[in-house]
Amino acid sequence: MAVKVESIIKDLKLEVLVEGDQSMEIGVSDINRPGLQFAGFYNYFANERVQIVGHAEWGYLDAMQTVLRSKRLKKYFKFDTPCTIMTRGLEPHAEFIASAKENNRCILRTSSISTRFINKLMNYLDEKLAPETRLHGVLVDVYGIGMLIIGESGIGKSETALELIKRGHRLVADDAVDVKGIDGVLKGSSPYITSGMIEVRGMGIIDVPALYGLSSVLESKTVNLIISLDSWNENETYDRLGIDDEFIDILNIPVKKITIPIRPGRNLAVIVEAAAANYRYSLNSKVSPVEVIDRRMDEMMRHDAKNRY
Repeated sequence: MAVKVESIIKDLKLEVLVEGDQSMEIGVSDINRPGLQFAGFYNYFANERVQIVGHAEWGYLDAMQTVLRSKRLKKYFKFDTPCTIMTRGLEPHAEFIASAKENNRCILRTSSISTRFINKLMNYLDEKLAPETRLHGVLVDVYGIGMLIIGESGIGKSETALELIKRGHRLVADDAVDVKGIDGVLKGSSPYITSGMIEVRGMGIIDVPALYGLSSVLESKTVNLIISLDSWNENETYDRLGIDDEFIDILNIPVKKITIPIRPGRNLAVIVEAAAANYRYSLNSKVSPVEVIDRRMDEMMRHDAKNRY
């Protein structure tokens, strides 16, 4: 995964001071502030990163004599860096521009202060460089919980999602879900072509925001829980107490999975709602329903024992 300098210029609306080679690719989301390099220290120089020159670095260069500044900048621009970005709308020194042109390095500028721009840039690069995969399923937002509904074709994933939308929940993606792993968190979204659309067998494709309003869809959502719809199998043993924790690894990130067996007459939308509510409850509660039942049984046993004596 890589991002070209020209994409950063366009997406972050940066001013180009020296064109340089805008086809260069950035493969890391970290940045470097080259104050030590301007001082002549190049051990551990992360030249593969975007270089940010803020007020401190600019002030250090400004305090130098012209001859020394020219010497330091010539050495700095000999290194193969993707681009150097000036923040706060700072005006680069003449030696800065000359050395950049001589080595075909890209110099950009933003009016934002350094800390805010660095945060914006790193978030941008984290998203663009994140590992990505496409999954077959439906992603919905139920009570604020991102739920990825999976299962074999025709089992009722889209119909369940449609019922959830009617009940006030929101669709993120149907059929194809693009998932990115960012800092240990999975973010799901819809491919552009099918965004806001849902396919119901026998009816065709439904434009969800056109029928249910713009609030019925979300652009992206964190994947918190996976609901696996399975055809009922009498020979299969299903979890009846909610104590069997099962996980699926997506992009090396574990996500809890709940398997729901499908039988005629089961209201899947209500079950998915209950799963979302129960998951949200489990995040805030230290006691599970099974533990509550165990505690009540212990109380009854102690009470019975006390009455016998």
